[in-house]
Amino acid sequence: MDPISRHLGTKNLWGWLVRLLCKHSEWLSAKVKFFLPNMDLGARNEASDPTQRVVLQLRKLRTQSQITWQAFIHCVCMELDVPLDLEVLLLSTWGHGEGLPSQLEADEERPPESQPHSGLKRPHQSCGSSPRPKQCRKQQRELAKRYLQLLRTFAQQRYDSRSPGPGQPVACHRTYIPPILQWNRASVPFDTQEGTVAGGPKAEDGTDVSIRDLFSAKANKGPRVTVLLGKAGMGKTTLAHRLCQEWADGQLERFQALFLFEFRQLNLITNFLTLPQLLFDLYLRPEAGPEAVFQYLEENANKILLIFDGLDEVLHPGSSKEAADPEASASALTLFSRLCHGTLLPGCWVMTTSRPGKLPACLPTEVVTVSMWGFDGPRVEEYVSRFFSDQPVQEAALAELRASRHLWSMCVVPALCQVACLCLHHLLPGRSPGQSAALLPTVTQSYVQMVLSLSPQGFLPAESLMGLGEVALWGLETGKVVFTAGDIPPPTMAFAAALGLLTSFCVYTEPGHQETGYVFTHLSLQQFLAALHLMASPKVDRDTLAQHVTLNSRWVLRTKARLGLLDHHLPTFLAGLASCACHPFLTPLAQQEEVWVRARQAAVMQALEKLATRKLTGPKLIELCHCVAETQKPELASLVAQSLPHHLSFRNFLLTYADLAALTNILGHRDAPIHLDFEGCPLEPHCPEALAGCEQVENLSFKSRKCGDAFAEALSRSLPTMGSLKKLGLSGSRITARGISHLVRALPLCPQLEEVSFQDNQLKDGEVLNIVEILPHLPQLRMLDLSRNSVSVSTLLSLTKVAVTYPTIRKLQVRETDLVFLLSPPTETTTELQRDPDLQENASQRKEAQRRSLELRLQKCQLSVYDVKLLLAQLRKGPQLDEVDLSGNQLEDEGCQLVAEAAPQLHIARKLDLSDNGLSVAGMQRVLSAVRTCRTLAELHIRWELPGDHHHPLPLQSRAPPGFPMAFSRSWEFFLAPGL
Repeated sequence: MDPISRHLGTKNLWGWLVRLLCKHSEWLSAKVKFFLPNMDLGARNEASDPTQRVVLQLRKLRTQSQITWQAFIHCVCMELDVPLDLEVLLLSTWGHGEGLPSQLEADEERPPESQPHSGLKRPHQSCGSSPRPKQCRKQQRELAKRYLQLLRTFAQQRYDSRSPGPGQPVACHRTYIPPILQWNRASVPFDTQEGTVAGGPKAEDGTDVSIRDLFSAKANKGPRVTVLLGKAGMGKTTLAHRLCQEWADGQLERFQALFLFEFRQLNLITNFLTLPQLLFDLYLRPEAGPEAVFQYLEENANKILLIFDGLDEVLHPGSSKEAADPEASASALTLFSRLCHGTLLPGCWVMTTSRPGKLPACLPTEVVTVSMWGFDGPRVEEYVSRFFSDQPVQEAALAELRASRHLWSMCVVPALCQVACLCLHHLLPGRSPGQSAALLPTVTQSYVQMVLSLSPQGFLPAESLMGLGEVALWGLETGKVVFTAGDIPPPTMAFAAALGLLTSFCVYTEPGHQETGYVFTHLSLQQFLAALHLMASPKVDRDTLAQHVTLNSRWVLRTKARLGLLDHHLPTFLAGLASCACHPFLTPLAQQEEVWVRARQAAVMQALEKLATRKLTGPKLIELCHCVAETQKPELASLVAQSLPHHLSFRNFLLTYADLAALTNILGHRDAPIHLDFEGCPLEPHCPEALAGCEQVENLSFKSRKCGDAFAEALSRSLPTMGSLKKLGLSGSRITARGISHLVRALPLCPQLEEVSFQDNQLKDGEVLNIVEILPHLPQLRMLDLSRNSVSVSTLLSLTKVAVTYPTIRKLQVRETDLVFLLSPPTETTTELQRDPDLQENASQRKEAQRRSLELRLQKCQLSVYDVKLLLAQLRKGPQLDEVDLSGNQLEDEGCQLVAEAAPQLHIARKLDLSDNGLSVAGMQRVLSAVRTCRTLAELHIRWELPGDHHHPLPLQSRAPPGFPMAFSRSWEFFLAPGL
């Protein structure tokens, strides 16, 4: 075609394109927003005529870049109803050409590449650290006021303009439910176990707190640096943006200014910056007087909040050595560190988010840590209810979740809850109850259904999806999560834009230069697409595929602070794609024979089978459980279950509800009982609910200061369903009366329990007494351990009364902080007597079955004379006593004499110990005289420290009675043994 014909044809094609897009103006605006995220469609497009507005928007797209224009043309052909001949012409002219004809480009002045597409004025001249000119206070306040309003307007526009992606309901981007937050104040560095702080904070169980509570007036005296810790998918980034949105709406009144940065974007900045450059050149620059505005910010730093999202994503941690001049230019991470330490903007508030693990040493020693735990049951239901505005659909979605335990478990992770709701939004219409949930049996298949449901035509072009997967894998392998237009081929970009798999925003590569960046809507989506490419691409051989099936420890990394992007869901997605259920999806995608696809799936299965027989650490075992659950292969689950040791311990790593749900799923394939021991693990408050119905657990033990009332409440819901549980331990926690009340109601529903331990839980008198009251309801109980709790002497006497009156208690051991009940469950004889009326007539058998003896050891309990009087009154009404040990108390002469005189009435069969009770010489004589009349006592132990010179002999009248041996060393100790 000659140049004139080409020019005329192109002009005609341009006119046709304008006419087409006039009919799809909203679609065009959405695409302009995607490719030009900083363009304010209201302020920059003043044309009131619809046609002229379309022309202006198209010219903006044309002048952005050739790659952007090509990707847009592919979007037009893919998403709009374009006749085939025109589609061919569009793609041949602009989709793969060398650019726009110069005649068309001449109609416009091409703006500088660095000019932002925004309705807000943002000049890009550098704002360095030059000396501030003297400004009058009034002018400074006026400039600052204008800037603060500009900041708020900028944030409002940022969030008001958000719209749901293709195929998403309107409620999708508006649905927000605050996740569970648990926070504590720490005063040690973060060079400790994952998600925990050395020393064990002793804060309250704060699972109902709001993140805004951290910025309340009560927090003024504490650290102003907050670290939000949460696993991937828990909603850390969403919460950071939610805070920014709430501030824009005026809800965080204490802050005049809020700046939100993402480390994934700051990673792109290779040059050093000053703080004014960070705030003004990379966020929002004042319309005038930047020096005066910055001075105002410094003077009012306590009213400024800076949020840095994704601390774990820092690519270049750099050196921990600080420069001599704190105001010198530095990397973004160094500026963040200076803000945290108060060398820049002293008094400001800083919040950062991160996945659990070792955090960079740039943080100060005193920070506030917040654990983000995702959703519990009520939050899942609330999210689903808000997501679906139509009442019948809402009820149907909730019914699907309640009927599917796996789907419910998946939804406790906020990111996966959104995926599940998106799938149900498309699957529910036209399906019977239960059919939709059946299509979402694993996380992997939920992502498959989500991608399928987002496709307008209901099918996926293999080349485009595989191309996007290749980009995703390349990004994971190179540590790249932010892509530019040049990283993604235009057809692939158009495909991702059509399905809403990518989001866009303005990014800076240096002060004054910005471009459009693209990211996958969530890191897990990037990992899913990368796994899809590994599984279905002929470019990847089977050995390479198998090498990606690895298990990654989530223990603290001691050599590097940054967790790899391949360390999380990629192996899980590979395992999920190896499921037979994914075969119909993979075969057309791979464009290979079925045998080829099955061989790929078999390679993944073989890699998992090798891992299943290895001895794994706790974190790797949990990862394996997730992978095996995704495969839906019972034989593999059984192999893992039978390979588990009898005693399975988990130490010092974070565990969520989803983790325990995966473990429970594996245990369901086990024949033998198992003992589970969790020590030092930060546990999601409602994670014990995942153990509901697990019949294989025989012993269950939790030891963690992170466990509080919410944890106890969740545990109380699962205990009655664990019919094989014999031993329960919950120690070292922060349970209060509220949590104990739930457990006290649940334990009577577990009559098979043989041992219960509530050691070291800071329980007080009321909680201890409430626990003891359940003893009659646990007929098989052999031990109740209440050691290392706060028990007063009066409560101790109440416990001795219980020991005296309750027939199965055979021993009460109390020594300083130790407090243990030992019990003897009823014998078979007693059980038979209760069941058979004829046997009840045999009085001798009945008497034999009910006979018992009691050991009472109350050592070093600070018992006084008054206390021992009450104790003796109880013992006189009780059973035969095998042993009474009151050593180490404060009975003195009177108390010891009272016990000795009561000994014949108490029928102590074996031993009475009155050592270390402050006896005098005269008191010793009276005690020895009193025990002469006790014919049942086998031994009397009295250890007595001599006053002064310990070589001084006892007076003759105070020595032991004839026939009783006496030993002497540094102290006097009598062993009274009649008949020797």
